Order: sequence, then structure tokens, then C-alpha cells
Amino acid sequence: MKKLKILFFVLVCLALTITNVNADELKISSNNAVLYNLNDDTILYEKNKDQKVSIASLTKMMTALVAIENIEDLNKKVTFVKSDYDKLIEMDATGSSLDKSKSYTYEDLLYGLILESGADCANALARLVAGNEKDFVKMMNAKAKELGMNNTSFANPIGMDDKNNYSTVNDLSILFKAGLKNGEFKKIISTFEYKLSDGTPIKHTIYYYMKNANISMPYIKGGKTGYEIDAGYALASIAYQNDTLLMLITSKAENSPDHIKDAKKVYDYYFKNYGYQTLVEKGDIVTKLSTKYLSEDSINIKADDDVKYYMRNDYDPEKINIIYDGIDTITPENKYKEKIGTLNIYYGEKLIKTLPVTLNQKIYPDYKLIILANVIYIFMLGISIIISVRIRKNKGL
Repeated sequence: MKKLKILFFVLVCLALTITNVNADELKISSNNAVLYNLNDDTILYEKNKDQKVSIASLTKMMTALVAIENIEDLNKKVTFVKSDYDKLIEMDATGSSLDKSKSYTYEDLLYGLILESGADCANALARLVAGNEKDFVKMMNAKAKELGMNNTSFANPIGMDDKNNYSTVNDLSILFKAGLKNGEFKKIISTFEYKLSDGTPIKHTIYYYMKNANISMPYIKGGKTGYEIDAGYALASIAYQNDTLLMLITSKAENSPDHIKDAKKVYDYYFKNYGYQTLVEKGDIVTKLSTKYLSEDSINIKADDDVKYYMRNDYDPEKINIIYDGIDTITPENKYKEKIGTLNIYYGEKLIKTLPVTLNQKIYPDYKLIILANVIYIFMLGISIIISVRIRKNKGL
């Protein structure tokens, strides 16, 4: 086997030592946080991500997902009943601006649930979908189990503080990612302004938090806010800039709008200091192999596509190394596009990933060399047979 060290080549892959930032470096106010690069589904930043905490109205993301998956016609008109909203003041729960005397579509309720964090919408959806809150909560917990949210328990569809209503920011990231795969959920949570079926406009709570704090984050593309005494201020959000989609979940910020300030600090840091670097361009030679019985003396193995990698803008290219491990000679027996070896990718001394290498150019046999080799082989075989026969005769065999 031939091992060839190649500089200037890397592939998009998991490399925590290159992208992770220490929790103390950003110094955010929230006690819990996790930041994902959704392009690669990799964690970029974390702070107490697996600690069980109250999650306030981030609960409503599960309420929305379960409701959407169990409603056949989102355009069907439904009405509130008194039990959906009569105890909200007593519970110190936020209601939506939907007029309780009117009929609304299921979709209206979902927008009121996510954009305005309406507890009345949560109660109505639970009643309409499951018949009662208790059975709806069972559906929420079943969905959590299905998604692998192993550190999560739901006790109500609103997110009211309850010892049995908890999760982790990492579990919530699982929920958020599952929701983003659902077209309706993604549309709703990515909307900042919506006009109800009766013509009434409503806006996302994130909009008001940013406006009141005079904070601008044009890259924010959606999310959900939350607040309860035990949970503090929480935020689930997605942001897009420079071809990169990030998702941040934070909880237990003590004061408002610290959860919004934390999001700005984290997003600004990564969008400013990190990005996809083009480290190899299509057609670049990544290794050169010798040949046998081919018209070419050697074969250049080239990159099939541009290779980009998410890392710091000031990365050190001298630390990017690859070890080729595979056949060292190409012959007519090799086929176009077949695997001929592997590339072990390193950043510094850390092995990042092992990738297959294929023969990505067509080869052409040199038939003159092949015929000559066969003639020589036959000649040598004949000589060998003659010698063997004479030896046997001499021994009287």
C-alpha cells in the first residue's frame, strides 16, 4: 500500500475541535444553550445542554406539532369554549388576541399558539384534537418518546410551571428539527406577521421583544419565545446567513430581554467568525498513482466537486492533512468509478473522517505492452517447462 500525505484537502464533516466554542467564551446570560449548524447537523456551541429544566412556552412547539399531525383539515372552522380561556388570568397565562366569540380555522389557532403564544389556543387545540387536555398530553409524551426525547416530560399543552413539565435544550433541538421537517409547522414558526381569517393581523412575540429592546437581527427566520418563573426567559430560534442555517435553543435567562441579547451575541459571533471555506476546487489533484500496462505513465486522482468545510475564517491551512491508503498502481483490471482506497482526513493530529477514493477518470490499456508482456510470459513459461522436463529425465523419472 502506498501512503501519500496531501495538504490542502478537506471534506465537510464533524470536527468539534475546530468549531466548538467554550461556554465561558461567549458569556451568555442564559443558563442553558445549544447551537446547531443545521446544514451538517453538528453542535457548534453548548452550555448545560442536557440539564433538565422547565421550558415554559417552548412546550407549545410540541403542542403545535402534535396538533398538526392529527388535524385532517386545517381550514375547518372551530370555536372556543369557556374552559379554553376562563382561567388564564388566574393562571397568569398569556392569551391570544383571537376574539372568543368568533369562529376560526385550525390554522388560525396554530398561528395564535406560536406567534402570540396563546394559552387559549393551546387549550382549544388540545380539546379539539384529543377531547380533553389529559389525553392530549399523553399524545405529546408519546411523540416525545417517538422522537427520542429521553429527558423530556409534558404535563400540560401550555408550558405552565409543573414538576412534570420539563425538558433539556438538546431535547428541544430534537423537537425543533422534527418540526422543521413538517411543512405546516415550518411555515407557521417561520412567520412573523399573519392575517387571521377574520382579517385581524397578529405578530410574532420575537418581533416585539426585538423592537422593545432595539435589537436588530435580520437573519432570524423564526422561532418561539417562552417565560415562566421557574423557566425564566427561553428562546428557540433559527437564523440564516452566508448559506448557513443555525438553530439556537436557550433557557433560564433571568431577565428580559436577555434571551434575545444572548441570541444576538451567539449568532453574531458565528456569522462573523465562521463560514464555509472552499478548501478544494473541482479538478484539483488529490493524489497521483503509477500505472502498469496503460498508455499513461501515471494517473491523477482529482476532486469530483468543490469541497467546503465549516470552520473559522482564520483557520490554519497548514493543519489540514490527508493520508491516502490504497492501491499504488493502476492496471487495466481496475474499472472506472471503482473504489481504489481511502483518505484519512486530519486537522492537526485529530482524525476527522475516513472517506473512499474512487478511480474518477477513464483508463486506456496499452495493448502493445500487454501483448509484449504475454509473449514474454509465454516464452518464460516455455523455458520453465523445458527445464523441468530435462531435470525429470536426468533423474530418470
